[in-house]
Amino acid sequence: MLAANRGRVLTYAQIYDKVWGDLPSGNEKDTVGYHIRNLRRKICSSTSLPTVNIESVREVGYRFNSA
Repeated sequence: MLAANRGRVLTYAQIYDKVWGDLPSGNEKDTVGYHIRNLRRKICSSTSLPTVNIESVREVGYRFNSA
């Protein structure tokens, strides 16, 4: 979802709704943040991938950037 919307800021609720298809329960920021940390560990440590960055937009959500 982040890669398909490269450069756009996606809110925690947008990501949560699209990925899990659930109604927001108030903890979507924590849930999304947990999975973003795991993604960062996996894609940012790989040397075979081009430079990618999942940027945190404080109190809003995340933005995916790639070089």
